[in-house]
Amino acid sequence: MEKRVILGFSGGVDSAAAAVLLKRSGYQVVPVVLDMGGAGRDFLLERAAKMASRLGLELLVEPVADMFAENVVEYLLSSYSSAMTPNPCIRCNATVKFAQLAAVADRLQVDKLATGHYFRRGKLGASASSAGYLKAHDRRKDQSYFLFSVADKILCRCLFPLGEIDKNDALGLAAEAGYELNNYQESQELCFLNGEKYQDFLQRQGDVGSCGEIINAEGVLLGEHGGLQNYTVGQRRGLGIAHPVPLYVVRLDYQNNRLLVGERNAVYGVKLRVQEVNWLVKPSAQTQKIECQIRYRHQASPATLTILADDLIEVEFETPQFAISPGQGAAFYQGDQLLGGGFICS
Repeated sequence: MEKRVILGFSGGVDSAAAAVLLKRSGYQVVPVVLDMGGAGRDFLLERAAKMASRLGLELLVEPVADMFAENVVEYLLSSYSSAMTPNPCIRCNATVKFAQLAAVADRLQVDKLATGHYFRRGKLGASASSAGYLKAHDRRKDQSYFLFSVADKILCRCLFPLGEIDKNDALGLAAEAGYELNNYQESQELCFLNGEKYQDFLQRQGDVGSCGEIINAEGVLLGEHGGLQNYTVGQRRGLGIAHPVPLYVVRLDYQNNRLLVGERNAVYGVKLRVQEVNWLVKPSAQTQKIECQIRYRHQASPATLTILADDLIEVEFETPQFAISPGQGAAFYQGDQLLGGGFICS
């Protein structure tokens, strides 16, 4: 009897390559595109339908616009109004994408799920008998950081066909399936924007923001900002300030609608606290050595993790880290293994 698997399917290179590998492994692939609405809706649905047809698969369209608005858009707006720098991809994976794919699988009585994420499930070492969640083989494309918040009960059902291959291999598999690679350029934008500026998206949601003061640590007025939603901690460019040395965003003060800036050394820190913690591996002790990653392109750095309460963790790095931003995700590792993570609260 042919095995079935629900595949999160956008019709892009990675989901097309995942479909090819799953079919090779003997799975009956059920591609599911999540219709989130928004500016990119028509493009995404058309691309998914075209690619599914080329693969000889019947596409299932699952409407999730209301779920996306509630769990991601509202989260974005509330985060900015609370002086946080949100990461919508982490939130979307946990509360929309994987949650809804699991719901579709349950409805269709399918046990397994799959996505085109660069992530692995595998044994921990050559002689180990236990399995774990691991960074991808292709370190340049590893997406484990975006998955720390997905519930273990869902991740344990998942297959990640791209976890063991390189991006170039995925491109070859997609081309084999009929994906047109002419002028292919990997998108770095959020999937629901489809070319729309982040600030324009927020304005359409009613989060316009207002101009306010730019000040330094001494309270000296240096200029005027164009709305705090346009800035992130550590940002250097686009401040519009003439100054003898480069200045960086140090803090977003939403209470007073002020942007605090300073020299680069003012943006470094060694401690952070984390809430909304999701453990994929139960902690072995109240205090333990880990590596912590605080944004996607950040190199996970050695730190000491201390559990302060059920949903409050303190992380102290061995060396100062640049631009620790409240609202961003903090993923915990030991070597290649993803232990879990949470969201930086302070």
